[in-house]
Amino acid sequence: MSFLRTDEPRGPMSLLQAAESCLGPLTSWPSNILNYLFFDPPTFRTVMRLVNFFYGNHVPCSLDIQLFHACNDDTDAFMTEDFYLFYEAYKKFANVVHMDIYFDVWHDKFLYINGTNKNQLEIVVTIDPNISRGFSDRSDEETAALRNKISNVPYY
Repeated sequence: MSFLRTDEPRGPMSLLQAAESCLGPLTSWPSNILNYLFFDPPTFRTVMRLVNFFYGNHVPCSLDIQLFHACNDDTDAFMTEDFYLFYEAYKKFANVVHMDIYFDVWHDKFLYINGTNKNQLEIVVTIDPNISRGFSDRSDEETAALRNKISNVPYY
């Protein structure tokens, strides 16, 4: 007896599927993160905010990098290095607390990024968690086009 169903599609997971499996539907992500990901030219600040969001929500670095390059036309190879460096820096400081702040999609709150040996959930009480979500200023057609942009890119 085989448990494999032959009528199901096979193949690699798309970037969109991989990202949504970690973070929930794209339309529930913070609007500023989506703007940094798709529209804003990358700067140190925007890349750092993306790293904080992805790292804090336990998204693999390789997925972050592929997603960033697929979504934002202004990326370059040096940014790949930045993602790895920031991830490694967070992992290196295992006993440090309050390294930075990120929005946790599962708890709907801003939390501190703490070292792996100090891995406790700490809410940042000074920031209001009622933030704009999704592509708030985009039409349904634009949103569908953005989803399609990464739904056809395989995640490796």
